[in-house]
Amino acid sequence: MITIKRVETKKDARAFVNFPLKLYAKNPYYAPLFYADEIKLLDKKTNIYSDYTESAFFLALNEKNRVVGRIGAILNHADIEKTGVKSVRFTRLDAIDDFAVFEALFAAVEDYAKGKDIFLVQGPLGYNDLDKEGLLIQGFDRFETYGGVYNYPYYQKHIEALGYEKAFDWIERRLKVPPVVDERYARTAELVQKKFGFQELVRDDMKTKELFDKYADDLFRLVDEAYAKLHGTVPLTENAKKSLLDGLKIIVKARYLSCVADRNGNMIAFGLMLPAIWHALNKSKGKLFPFGIFYFLPLLFKKTTELEMALIAVKPEFQNKGVNSLLFTDLIPCFNEYGYKYAESNRELELNSKVL
Repeated sequence: MITIKRVETKKDARAFVNFPLKLYAKNPYYAPLFYADEIKLLDKKTNIYSDYTESAFFLALNEKNRVVGRIGAILNHADIEKTGVKSVRFTRLDAIDDFAVFEALFAAVEDYAKGKDIFLVQGPLGYNDLDKEGLLIQGFDRFETYGGVYNYPYYQKHIEALGYEKAFDWIERRLKVPPVVDERYARTAELVQKKFGFQELVRDDMKTKELFDKYADDLFRLVDEAYAKLHGTVPLTENAKKSLLDGLKIIVKARYLSCVADRNGNMIAFGLMLPAIWHALNKSKGKLFPFGIFYFLPLLFKKTTELEMALIAVKPEFQNKGVNSLLFTDLIPCFNEYGYKYAESNRELELNSKVL
């Protein structure tokens, strides 16, 4: 017998965030989100997305009153306004291999949606496109990126048994860093730079604070513009931007960021790479303190050979004009200088032909 309990107390919140840490305790590929950030999401007062969403979170309990699953429901008003489609998103799904648990969890989300007079549920989706989203259906023996998702193979079987169907695929790639910039890229970059008068904005010696103080607004503006037509994306709020910046400041260096400007100095494209942090998240269980920070320290001293391609954005009117060649012509020598060997692309929509 499975009982559903809505998360209402601090004890419930801790149980909700702790459950996947137990479920994947012996799995080396799972990387949780930061523990403190997840706890904040479960309280409307501290949820940084509460200005444009409503949320509900549920625990599945067995007959011994032990947590055997969890799920969240998000009513994203910004997405409904943008698309005109009324739906509720399911998020943060984790459960043991038991169809009855999945059935009870999804019934809770569907009842929540019906209570809002909504009859479409889709997911896994997050609060925005930078939140975790998607269901892993291949690559269960690969490390999860920070922006990616990990789940056990049985998730797909149980979700489809409940009548849910695939809407589209995301694709993620593991790429080998080339020892030198490809001649075609270098030649394209030179031609594009001459034709449009593009210029690189970021100096290699910039400190992180100076970097974000100067360019954060432009970076977020470009993300909103470039991602506007992609499924599930909504403009980033000020609270969401601040939260993202707080996390990036820990590991971002100027040489991980390439920004291209037009003749007038206006940013029209950027590519942001990060040292891979999934190993640190796995070992620390997403907790920085008191001891988790030690797992992240090697990243500050470049003691890793793997990168994560965190974000890339090109202003719509400059897409398909070879601007990406400038970004990678700038970044690839940096990767080699620091000894990086591989890069994970993060998820790319199968319909997003431009980024593919």
